[in-house]
Amino acid sequence: MKYLKETLFTALITLFSITSYAQKTSVDSLFVEIDNKIEVKMSIYEYSDLKENVGKHLVELQEILKVNQDVPQNSSYIISFKPGEKLTIKSKETTETIIWKNGENNPYKFKNSCEVITDNYQIYIDFNDYEDLISENLITKITEAVDNTLANNSRRSKLFKYSFEKDSLVKNENYGIGKTGDMLSLKAGVGANLIKNQPVIDLSGEIAFIFQKKGILKNQYYLSYNLLYDFVDNSSIDINSFLNVGYRYNFSNNKDDSNWLGLELGYLVSKNGDMFDDNTFRFGFNWQVGNNITISPQLYISSEQTYPGLRIGFGF
Repeated sequence: MKYLKETLFTALITLFSITSYAQKTSVDSLFVEIDNKIEVKMSIYEYSDLKENVGKHLVELQEILKVNQDVPQNSSYIISFKPGEKLTIKSKETTETIIWKNGENNPYKFKNSCEVITDNYQIYIDFNDYEDLISENLITKITEAVDNTLANNSRRSKLFKYSFEKDSLVKNENYGIGKTGDMLSLKAGVGANLIKNQPVIDLSGEIAFIFQKKGILKNQYYLSYNLLYDFVDNSSIDINSFLNVGYRYNFSNNKDDSNWLGLELGYLVSKNGDMFDDNTFRFGFNWQVGNNITISPQLYISSEQTYPGLRIGFGF
């Protein structure tokens, strides 16, 4: 009867197992207006050394432009800069600018633009006068906005808006984008184990709390339960149960290609047969391959002995 209850418990989890995903694709963004003469749009993908890199890259951009002033004089143009790689300038195609329509004024359209492209961020600068692009004031205002963003960023993706007039910051606003994306996950699965050089099959159930950062699921705390079936001979089966707590971290910044790696600690809560000693603990690493397969090297520890194990799990 005891074994029947345990098996029915796991089967029930299997029938009702759900895994819901609530990721979003947005990243932190900045909009900076400087003296009504320059508009800066910035997408941030990684905050590490952001302020230092932005300042360094803009200085590099301006130094190249000041030495090589090969900008078109009679047409609009686009400057594209990849720090440490290349800088290109090309003329824009002639476009129509509507400044008044149906009795209403339309925003003025800047005629020139400059983009700075890196793996960690991208900046788009719209301007009219070349001198504004190569001014030190531009770097000062952008790095000030980035510094303010660094102090106010959070797990939630945000849009930051700044406006400068001369030397003063006159507007500083930020808006949360989308939902938090945290989730509760309930899973079930089967596992193929190698313990003391013997194959062992298990059924498992897991409940996990998963927290996102900037739209990507990053931190996972979970509680799981394993029923290990030891086929002693053709007529009997010993079932042992482990209760586990664990943590996984997603090392990928791509929401469509996760890379979960973590640690797990388990304890033998129900013992049958001779496979395990009393008061056996289990410590393991946990690597999630894709959405439904896990590989876990393990170490079993008791007062009597210590030995390795291996589990390959398949989720439902």
